[in-house]
Amino acid sequence: MNQDDCLLAIERHATSKISSVDDLRHITTMGFRGEALPSIAAVGRFTLESWDGEAASGTRVLMDNGKLITVEPVGRAQGTTVTLDGLFRKLPARRKFLRTRETETAWCLGAVEDAALANPAVSFVVTSDGASALDLPPASSLQDRVASLWGVETAEGLIPLSGSADGVVLEGLVSPPTVTFGRRTRHKIIVNGRPVRDPVLNRVISSALAGSWPAGRFPALALLLTVDDDLVDVNVHPAKREVRFRRTDPITNALRSAVSTMKEPVKASPAYTREISRRGLSGTQSPVSDIQVSSAAPSAAKDIKLPFGSTSESPTATDVVDKQTAAAASIAASTATTKLVLGQVMGTYIVLEGENGLEVVDQHAAHERIVFNRLMARRAGRGVPVQRLVVPLVLTLSPSEARNLLASAELLNSFGFEVDEFGTATIRVTAVPSDLKERLIEELLRQLAADPDSLGKDPEEVALAVSRWACRESIMAGQKLSTEEMSALIRELDEAESGFSCPHGRPTRVILGSEDLEKLFGRR
Repeated sequence: MNQDDCLLAIERHATSKISSVDDLRHITTMGFRGEALPSIAAVGRFTLESWDGEAASGTRVLMDNGKLITVEPVGRAQGTTVTLDGLFRKLPARRKFLRTRETETAWCLGAVEDAALANPAVSFVVTSDGASALDLPPASSLQDRVASLWGVETAEGLIPLSGSADGVVLEGLVSPPTVTFGRRTRHKIIVNGRPVRDPVLNRVISSALAGSWPAGRFPALALLLTVDDDLVDVNVHPAKREVRFRRTDPITNALRSAVSTMKEPVKASPAYTREISRRGLSGTQSPVSDIQVSSAAPSAAKDIKLPFGSTSESPTATDVVDKQTAAAASIAASTATTKLVLGQVMGTYIVLEGENGLEVVDQHAAHERIVFNRLMARRAGRGVPVQRLVVPLVLTLSPSEARNLLASAELLNSFGFEVDEFGTATIRVTAVPSDLKERLIEELLRQLAADPDSLGKDPEEVALAVSRWACRESIMAGQKLSTEEMSALIRELDEAESGFSCPHGRPTRVILGSEDLEKLFGRR
């Protein structure tokens, strides 16, 4: 800036971007009221230096708690530097509310980190007590910037997000369901280049991630939202940390679209492979036993030994398969899925060779996801089969339970149930989702009648409730599968929306790539 612009910049409202009421509906700049510099200059010793590259010299403006002290020429490189010393020095009432030095420093660094995520191409340097606290060179992508802030290993484990809907364009990165936090400490949301922390957006994100990430846990998330300016109001918070959306449906739809197209499996943890390499493969403990694929190993699997194959001492007729038939089935499965099914381990995990290396699939988690998607597709009206009962199921309930169930009739119908009143305290069920086993139908309906809020009203609550149904319906751990059944399960999982995790957020598969295997066997 030249001298005139420097003096204008410190005047309150002089740089306002608002010239009419309509401008408030189309704010595209970070600041728009022209109050930032005057407000900063009012709380300490303020120095502004700037040179536009054309004037004979730069300009230095000195102020003390809002009072102009001097304006003088200065020699400097092209650009602008703002310095504030003695914060709240003459405002003891404000100063006493400052937290400890460490806390205030952490908040300052957090603000710079948010700005750095919103502007990857910009360099940021923070010095604290004479030492470098943050040094971020320009980054070519969001992932590179995240790597500078959260670490390379963390960034490499993040899954890309991309989606759009009705004036909303979404790009970002999210950690897999296996990497979550108890708080939203790594929820970073950027709306039109503005870092925000907004409770409404938090609810929208939780709703969109329901059924793929664990309930009550929060992934690391860097989300860039580009929203039509007439859909968002940024003038609702004094510090502009919160925004208000005229409609949140487009954001929810864009997020769900992005999540539904994700098919990223969980990769072996770099920390895990390093630990195995450190130990080596010798010793009494097998390193393979350290891989945490499921929350608990089934007890039925304890006596099963490697290599792959049936471990029954006396195979049943269904276990005996002609070798030529099995080989043909394996080849057919490999052709159909571009993956070679190698076998089943511990009656729980399917092992196959894929394009990216050795894949281990949790059959229970995989089938949970498939059944869950079928039920949700029925609710979305995409024509999942409904089974009409030849003999209707008649439930005798208490009068209050019958009222509860009838009040939820519309919600039940969206999942494929058809219920109607059949007396004072009697309900008749004439149709059910074809994916549900008959023995579970009465149990589910009685549970809903006794607890009408068990399914919830929000999409997130409904999704989690459906996941509980899917869990009861799935192929269980310890259940033996034929080659054909394994191949069919893998094909459906590859085609499933959000097939990388079960509805509770556990991974459906883990990949050991060539580098991971080479480290395990000491080749690297």
